Amino acid sequence: MVEAIHIHEDDWGMRNLYPLAAADEASNALSAARAASERNRDPSGFGWTDLHVFEAPSVTYADRGLRLGDAAAALEALMPRVRLFNATVGAAFEPGPQDPYGSYETEAWCFALDEDCFVKLEPQDDLVEGIWFELRTDEATALATLRTAFERLNALEPSYIVDYWRDVAGPVETEFLDCYFAVDPAA
Repeated sequence: MVEAIHIHEDDWGMRNLYPLAAADEASNALSAARAASERNRDPSGFGWTDLHVFEAPSVTYADRGLRLGDAAAALEALMPRVRLFNATVGAAFEPGPQDPYGSYETEAWCFALDEDCFVKLEPQDDLVEGIWFELRTDEATALATLRTAFERLNALEPSYIVDYWRDVAGPVETEFLDCYFAVDPAA
């Protein structure tokens, strides 16, 4: 069992679930990120000349009334809860001083198989404010587990996936999930 998750800060929130009610805003944010990537691409082909910060939709899971306990119960049946969750710059992965700008949670609502496959709930009191995940594996059991996690969360509140790494978005429905999980997730 994984005792802690430690990710690079740049990976935070790059793969999200949003309430289906926010699908239009979420799709527009993905389109804006795509346009900014092209517009800001360095002429050398390496990196970008400006930073784009995507905006989360105005409708949250808390607005839709998704209870933290219900979401946690849906996930805990599939993946153990990992309470220690760190997001830092790469240099802070080594033992030593903490990243002063890093995030170090000791009571995170993260449900994980490992650092390559997890779902993170962002609480707002006893509700879920947001949900994001990581998927950097092509291992069949992990993919099936994550898909089931999405389906269980979707049963609580219809949801929409936005994956900024893969530049795709779609509803948590069979047709989209079949395509989403058929592609190499690390791509």
